[in-house]
Amino acid sequence: MIPEVSGGRATLPLRVFADLIMGQAPVGDSYNDTGHGLPLIAGAGDLGQVTPKPKKWTDSPTKVGQHGDIIVCVRATIGDLNWADRPYCYGRGVAAVRVKSGCEPHFIWYWLEACKQHLQGLGRGATFKQISKEDLAELPTPDLPLPEQRRIVSRIKACMERVEEIERDAAVASREIDALFPAVLNERFDEIRAAHGLQALEQAAVIRGGGSLPKGTSIDQGDESVLLVKVGDMNIEGNERVISVAREFLTKKEAGRNTIPAGAVVLPKRGGAIATNKKRMLGRPALIDPNLMAIVARQDVLRAEYLYYWCLTLDLATLSNGGVIPQLNRKDLAPLQVPMPPLDAQQHIVESLKRSETYCGQLRAEFDAAQAERAQLRESILRKAFAGEL
Repeated sequence: MIPEVSGGRATLPLRVFADLIMGQAPVGDSYNDTGHGLPLIAGAGDLGQVTPKPKKWTDSPTKVGQHGDIIVCVRATIGDLNWADRPYCYGRGVAAVRVKSGCEPHFIWYWLEACKQHLQGLGRGATFKQISKEDLAELPTPDLPLPEQRRIVSRIKACMERVEEIERDAAVASREIDALFPAVLNERFDEIRAAHGLQALEQAAVIRGGGSLPKGTSIDQGDESVLLVKVGDMNIEGNERVISVAREFLTKKEAGRNTIPAGAVVLPKRGGAIATNKKRMLGRPALIDPNLMAIVARQDVLRAEYLYYWCLTLDLATLSNGGVIPQLNRKDLAPLQVPMPPLDAQQHIVESLKRSETYCGQLRAEFDAAQAERAQLRESILRKAFAGEL
């Protein structure tokens, strides 16, 4: 939706204030990635935060831009903006808005930013939405005197600087919230190690590797089903702590005796997944693929949830062999020393950590809700600026 213009002032088409240059793709054999010719801006993928980050060059440029152009995505990701900091070749995914003398370029930039949603609504096309030169050229634009344009720009910049400061503070706060529960875990287990004896993991639990999985079905029969857990299933929404759903299932009879019981802790075993450092508990019996391994607590000495929280303190990347393709094997985990309080003490520790985890989760939820409101600040500033309220 186009922001309201203050005081009922008139609007004129954007073409009155700027020349429009639509991009055109160069011939295919002119592309290179060695920096020969002009850098090519093909679409949104070549835009940076403020200025372009081109990946290809062309020695047969078609539509050539100049320093100071406002580059606008007109295809797929419609409305994204960048400043041209040098001459570029414009491909068909972008257009250039070249502001005429007598008009403040930043005023047009902020107006285009305010109109992004409106421009997206003009997009047409089955595969990729795109807008035309006419859509841009006829965009109603406030017809304001140059001093008023500059005043609006000055107010927007001042407000945006404050928003950027808020966003920087929010980013720091977000990292601190993410680090809070790991810090609680590490401190708590340091205390437990100091107060209780240690035991090798292989003595307190069974370490099991995954194997080739049979073909399953997508039909979940509830208590009669066994999960077929692959690496990707650790990322399914809702599986952030406990894996209770998967893409495939078997019946208990089909799964046989190799089933891993509920409560086992599942870890990535090889490749890039190790760097994610993800650990999950099985909420239901499962078979796991060769890229995963499981740790099953011996119930007479170790509670499953206590084992899970202890596993959260492990850095899998430092435990793996660190080769070209990192591997995490049984021998890497077996000698690890687990602090071993009595079972009833383990239960009290689990309950305490659950409360801490819940509290940290509530902090994250409150922060994310506030972040959603903060995300609207820029849009609100632009709307108020062009409504004469700044």
